[in-house]
Amino acid sequence: MTSAIGSALVCLALSGAPLATGVPSAANSTFPPCLVACPMGDIHVVVIVRDLANNPLNGASVVLEFSGCPAAHLCDPQPNDPYATDPVARRVPMFTDATGKADFPLRVGGLCGAGTVMLFANGVLMASYGLASPDQDGDGFTANLVMPNDATLFAAKLGKVDPTADFDCSGGPVDLADQVIFNYHSSQFCLGWVDAVKRSTWGTLKQHYR
Repeated sequence: MTSAIGSALVCLALSGAPLATGVPSAANSTFPPCLVACPMGDIHVVVIVRDLANNPLNGASVVLEFSGCPAAHLCDPQPNDPYATDPVARRVPMFTDATGKADFPLRVGGLCGAGTVMLFANGVLMASYGLASPDQDGDGFTANLVMPNDATLFAAKLGKVDPTADFDCSGGPVDLADQVIFNYHSSQFCLGWVDAVKRSTWGTLKQHYR
């Protein structure tokens, strides 16, 4: 195990990637309590990696791994995205900045059960998740008038405890707050809005917990 970690760090150094010192601590780090994403990438997943001494780690390799979540629809990243998806390994990697933060504008749709998506920092398992998305059927689009399937699937979960539609990470029944989030992300796909008029002035929703 020790030699494997050492080899990985050497590879990172030779690749020119920033090299983090210290061992990531899941207890001291910050990450969302649940994983919510949409194909357009405007639900941000924010991770702050800290070490055992509670210091932020600059240049830590943060990876969201979807290999155990085959129903996840991984969209191709766009030119301004801060990560490059590995579609074969089904991994989405980023490096943290000087504050220890990795901010994923995650372009992912579809649903998966608890424990199927893994969050790693420098190879250390930080958390495992299910996947919730307004793209309920995993086709890379969210519901609109032409393709209402996502709305039908979501509506059937209202009033029930269902993590695949718990978009506000409340842990309770799917409710009006989740409906508002679902409605906002309707008519989206991997490249933007399905609608002819782009609603860019509506702002973005961030999953950012301190």
